[in-house]
Amino acid sequence: MNGGSLLAPEDAALLVDLYELTMAQAYQRYGMESVATFDLFVRRLPRWRKFLMVAGAGTVVELLEKLRFSGDQLAYLESTGLLAREFLDSLERFRFTGDVDGLPEGTIAHPPEPIVRITAPLPEAQLVETLVMNQIHLQTMLASKAARVLLAARGRRVVDFGLRRMHGADAGVAGARA
Repeated sequence: MNGGSLLAPEDAALLVDLYELTMAQAYQRYGMESVATFDLFVRRLPRWRKFLMVAGAGTVVELLEKLRFSGDQLAYLESTGLLAREFLDSLERFRFTGDVDGLPEGTIAHPPEPIVRITAPLPEAQLVETLVMNQIHLQTMLASKAARVLLAARGRRVVDFGLRRMHGADAGVAGARA
Protein backbone atom coordinates (compact mmCIF):
# COMPACT_ATOMS: atom_id res chain seq x y z
CA MET A 1 0.00 0.00 0.00
CA ASN A 2 1.17 3.53 -0.79
CA GLY A 3 1.37 5.46 2.47
CA GLY A 4 -2.34 5.22 3.19
CA SER A 5 -3.65 5.19 -0.38
CA LEU A 6 -5.35 2.28 -2.12
CA LEU A 7 -4.49 3.87 -5.47
CA ALA A 8 -2.16 1.43 -7.22
CA PRO A 9 0.80 3.07 -8.97
CA GLU A 10 -0.18 1.38 -12.23
CA ASP A 11 -3.56 3.13 -12.09
CA ALA A 12 -2.24 6.58 -11.18
CA ALA A 13 -1.37 7.76 -14.70
CA LEU A 14 -5.01 8.36 -15.59
CA LEU A 15 -5.70 10.27 -12.38
CA VAL A 16 -5.44 13.33 -14.59
CA ASP A 17 -7.85 15.88 -16.02
CA LEU A 18 -8.21 16.18 -19.78
CA TYR A 19 -7.02 19.75 -19.28
CA GLU A 20 -3.62 18.52 -18.09
CA LEU A 21 -3.23 16.18 -21.04
CA THR A 22 -4.13 18.82 -23.61
CA MET A 23 -1.94 21.45 -21.95
CA ALA A 24 1.04 19.06 -21.75
CA GLN A 25 0.52 18.23 -25.43
CA ALA A 26 0.49 21.94 -26.32
CA TYR A 27 3.62 22.60 -24.25
CA GLN A 28 5.40 19.77 -26.02
CA ARG A 29 4.17 20.80 -29.48
CA TYR A 30 5.42 24.37 -29.02
CA GLY A 31 8.72 23.45 -27.37
CA MET A 32 7.69 24.79 -23.96
CA GLU A 33 9.60 22.18 -21.98
CA SER A 34 11.74 24.30 -19.69
CA VAL A 35 11.70 23.61 -15.96
CA ALA A 36 8.74 25.04 -14.06
CA THR A 37 7.80 25.14 -10.39
CA PHE A 38 4.28 24.66 -9.06
CA ASP A 39 3.37 25.23 -5.41
CA LEU A 40 0.40 23.57 -3.75
CA PHE A 41 -0.91 25.82 -1.00
CA VAL A 42 -4.14 26.79 0.72
CA ARG A 43 -5.30 30.37 0.25
CA ARG A 44 -7.24 30.62 3.50
CA LEU A 45 -8.88 28.51 6.18
CA PRO A 46 -12.44 28.76 7.45
CA ARG A 47 -12.48 31.27 10.32
CA TRP A 48 -13.00 28.54 12.94
CA ARG A 49 -9.95 26.58 11.76
CA LYS A 50 -6.49 27.62 12.88
CA PHE A 51 -4.10 25.21 11.14
CA LEU A 52 -3.57 22.34 8.72
CA MET A 53 -1.80 19.08 9.55
CA VAL A 54 0.20 18.12 6.45
CA ALA A 55 -0.19 14.58 5.12
CA GLY A 56 0.09 12.78 1.79
CA ALA A 57 3.54 13.80 0.57
CA GLY A 58 4.91 10.29 1.05
CA THR A 59 2.09 8.88 -1.04
CA VAL A 60 2.75 11.44 -3.77
CA VAL A 61 6.45 10.60 -3.95
CA GLU A 62 5.76 6.84 -4.11
CA LEU A 63 3.19 7.28 -6.88
CA LEU A 64 5.36 9.66 -8.91
CA GLU A 65 8.36 7.31 -8.73
CA LYS A 66 6.29 4.55 -10.34
CA LEU A 67 4.11 6.66 -12.64
CA ARG A 68 3.82 5.04 -16.08
CA PHE A 69 1.21 4.93 -18.84
CA SER A 70 0.24 1.32 -19.65
CA GLY A 71 -0.63 0.02 -23.09
CA ASP A 72 -4.32 -0.13 -22.15
CA GLN A 73 -4.25 3.44 -20.85
CA LEU A 74 -2.54 4.67 -24.01
CA ALA A 75 -5.05 2.78 -26.17
CA TYR A 76 -7.89 4.46 -24.29
CA LEU A 77 -6.33 7.90 -24.72
CA GLU A 78 -5.80 7.21 -28.42
CA SER A 79 -9.47 6.18 -28.77
CA THR A 80 -10.58 9.65 -27.67
CA GLY A 81 -9.10 11.15 -30.83
CA LEU A 82 -7.99 14.18 -28.83
CA LEU A 83 -4.25 13.53 -28.60
CA ALA A 84 -1.64 13.41 -31.36
CA ARG A 85 0.40 10.26 -32.02
CA GLU A 86 3.63 12.13 -31.18
CA PHE A 87 2.26 13.07 -27.75
CA LEU A 88 0.96 9.55 -27.08
CA ASP A 89 4.42 8.19 -27.96
CA SER A 90 5.94 10.54 -25.39
CA LEU A 91 3.46 9.30 -22.77
CA GLU A 92 4.61 5.74 -23.50
CA ARG A 93 8.13 6.81 -22.46
CA PHE A 94 6.93 9.05 -19.61
CA ARG A 95 8.88 8.98 -16.34
CA PHE A 96 8.59 11.73 -13.74
CA THR A 97 12.05 13.32 -13.58
CA GLY A 98 11.20 16.29 -11.40
CA ASP A 99 11.73 17.12 -7.75
CA VAL A 100 9.16 17.05 -4.98
CA ASP A 101 9.82 19.24 -1.96
CA GLY A 102 7.44 19.88 0.84
CA LEU A 103 6.62 20.04 4.48
CA PRO A 104 7.15 16.75 6.33
CA GLU A 105 4.10 14.68 7.22
CA GLY A 106 2.64 15.80 10.53
CA THR A 107 3.87 19.38 10.17
CA ILE A 108 1.49 22.18 11.12
CA ALA A 109 0.94 24.53 8.16
CA HIS A 110 -0.81 27.87 7.72
CA PRO A 111 -2.01 29.67 4.57
CA PRO A 112 -0.46 30.62 2.20
CA GLU A 113 2.58 28.51 3.06
CA PRO A 114 3.51 26.03 0.28
CA ILE A 115 2.74 22.47 1.34
CA VAL A 116 4.31 20.78 -1.69
CA ARG A 117 6.49 22.20 -4.46
CA ILE A 118 6.87 20.36 -7.76
CA THR A 119 9.81 21.35 -9.98
CA ALA A 120 9.93 19.57 -13.33
CA PRO A 121 9.88 20.13 -17.08
CA LEU A 122 6.63 22.00 -17.74
CA PRO A 123 4.72 19.13 -19.41
CA GLU A 124 5.62 16.75 -16.55
CA ALA A 125 4.65 19.24 -13.87
CA GLN A 126 1.33 19.81 -15.64
CA LEU A 127 0.58 16.09 -16.00
CA VAL A 128 0.96 15.36 -12.28
CA GLU A 129 -1.08 18.33 -11.00
CA THR A 130 -4.35 16.46 -10.39
CA LEU A 131 -2.60 13.47 -8.79
CA VAL A 132 -0.66 15.70 -6.39
CA MET A 133 -3.66 17.84 -5.47
CA ASN A 134 -5.93 14.81 -5.03
CA GLN A 135 -3.58 12.99 -2.67
CA ILE A 136 -2.49 16.01 -0.62
CA HIS A 137 -5.96 17.54 -0.29
CA LEU A 138 -7.66 14.43 1.02
CA GLN A 139 -4.91 13.30 3.34
CA THR A 140 -4.24 16.79 4.74
CA MET A 141 -7.95 17.34 5.32
CA LEU A 142 -8.24 14.05 7.19
CA ALA A 143 -5.07 14.55 9.23
CA SER A 144 -6.22 18.06 10.16
CA LYS A 145 -9.57 16.73 11.34
CA ALA A 146 -7.85 13.96 13.31
CA ALA A 147 -5.59 16.53 14.99
CA ARG A 148 -8.60 18.64 15.97
CA VAL A 149 -10.37 15.55 17.38
CA LEU A 150 -7.30 14.66 19.45
CA LEU A 151 -7.05 18.22 20.77
CA ALA A 152 -10.73 18.16 21.73
CA ALA A 153 -10.32 14.76 23.44
CA ARG A 154 -7.73 16.26 25.83
CA GLY A 155 -5.81 13.04 26.33
CA ARG A 156 -8.78 10.68 26.30
CA ARG A 157 -8.74 7.67 23.99
CA VAL A 158 -10.14 8.22 20.50
CA VAL A 159 -11.57 5.43 18.34
CA ASP A 160 -12.03 5.75 14.57
CA PHE A 161 -15.28 4.57 13.00
CA GLY A 162 -14.84 6.81 9.97
CA LEU A 163 -14.74 4.08 7.33
CA ARG A 164 -18.51 3.67 7.63
CA ARG A 165 -19.20 7.15 6.27
CA MET A 166 -16.12 7.91 4.19
CA HIS A 167 -16.21 8.73 0.50
CA GLY A 168 -14.95 5.36 -0.71
CA ALA A 169 -12.46 2.79 0.54
CA ASP A 170 -9.41 4.92 -0.25
CA ALA A 171 -10.71 7.82 1.84
CA GLY A 172 -11.49 5.46 4.72
CA VAL A 173 -7.98 4.03 4.81
CA ALA A 174 -6.43 7.50 4.54
CA GLY A 175 -8.70 8.71 7.34
CA ALA A 176 -7.73 5.88 9.65
CA ARG A 177 -4.06 6.54 8.87
CA ALA A 178 -4.42 10.20 9.84
